[in-house]
Amino acid sequence: MVLAKAEPEIHAHYEANLVPEAHRALGASLRDALENTEARLLDVLGHAQLLADLPVLRRSIDVRNPYVDPLNLLQAELLRRTRAGEGKDLEMRYVSVVNLYYRARGALLRCGLSSPQVGLPTARRRLANQSL
Repeated sequence: MVLAKAEPEIHAHYEANLVPEAHRALGASLRDALENTEARLLDVLGHAQLLADLPVLRRSIDVRNPYVDPLNLLQAELLRRTRAGEGKDLEMRYVSVVNLYYRARGALLRCGLSSPQVGLPTARRRLANQSL
């Protein structure tokens, strides 16, 4: 299940926004190892997709991800802002988090991202065209 829930695109997004260039090779290496591990496991199991023999669990993860992905994007943005020194006092951070959450949620709904079929690449493209 851990492999089925892993999202290399989310990892790459965090890395691109939060990790210094000098350390990014490690992330690429980890994503490659994840891809190789998944491919080998699928070969051994004889499946085309992880959790193919557990369709209810597979569907649960597939439905969950589009709702969790925007929260990951939001978390990465808040971490970036915190590291940049924006909103240094606690009250300002709280207001920023709440404000950004509701603006992001509204933007997601306006973009039609409430559908479980919308994935991270689509969400990222659509959000890029929205002003939060």
